[in-house]
Amino acid sequence: MVDNSRPRAIALGYFDGVHLGHRALMERAVQRAREFDGVASVFTFDVHPNAAMTGRPVPLLTAAEYRAEEIKLLGGVDEVIFGQFDRLRTMDWRDFIHTLLVGEFGARYIITGFNNRFGYQGRGTPEGLAEECAKIGIGYDRIEDIRIDGITVSSTYIRGLIAEGDMERAAAFLGHPYTITGHVEHGRSVGHKMGIPTVNLPLPREMALPPYGVYAAQVRFDGKSYPAATNIGEKPTFVDGGAPTIEPHLLDFSGDLYGKRIHVELHKFLRPERAFSSIDELKTAIALNVRQTRDFFSGSV
Repeated sequence: MVDNSRPRAIALGYFDGVHLGHRALMERAVQRAREFDGVASVFTFDVHPNAAMTGRPVPLLTAAEYRAEEIKLLGGVDEVIFGQFDRLRTMDWRDFIHTLLVGEFGARYIITGFNNRFGYQGRGTPEGLAEECAKIGIGYDRIEDIRIDGITVSSTYIRGLIAEGDMERAAAFLGHPYTITGHVEHGRSVGHKMGIPTVNLPLPREMALPPYGVYAAQVRFDGKSYPAATNIGEKPTFVDGGAPTIEPHLLDFSGDLYGKRIHVELHKFLRPERAFSSIDELKTAIALNVRQTRDFFSGSV
């Protein structure tokens, strides 16, 4: 239930991946909210607007199940409000401001990005929003684009980096490593039988998929973090490899993680996935990947 007893500073956007541009919006919302003892809020949608409008899925940078949690954690806002896009897509942009943001949620300040569009057919613009806010005496901030090496930080650009396996550059634009979150499931124990135990996570279908292969990763859970040589793919060495999974081999850890929620941060692409001619050849390759992972996190590479 939404608490309307205090006014809000509301940042607008979808906030997929919570990248550096998104953080600039939320930092301003937090700043403005503190000025009038209000609530720093994000107003977003339950589905990606581009996916809803085109009927084609948009690969996401944050699993839908954890989006609110990640927005609050990385953005420092007090709350995340989800609007139903199917209901709001036909709303006039002025009604979106006056009836919804101000009337229903008590907006005293509204913050958007430089290219934000909203309301029916995307007719609402930052310029129009600034005019309407001025008319009714509430604050408005437009946050300009954040650039790295002359390139605007955007979810679209970051998706392209992830598709190429450039996890280091993706992390630079995100402001944090690309992370896959999920609950550990039972696998076929192939790693355990080889003496290289792994934990098994399903790949969230809605998320951007990096190239199949092995990554230097960090696995976080219960306030702890472990380096992990991590395979993503279908395990082609085994004929019945099964559905694609992400399987971290945690270094310097032993224990049972079944059912536990873990966060797998992908830091560096080490090699493509491929079929090996024998189990011994596969074990040799994994041993190399373990050394590469240790070297990466020790700063040796």
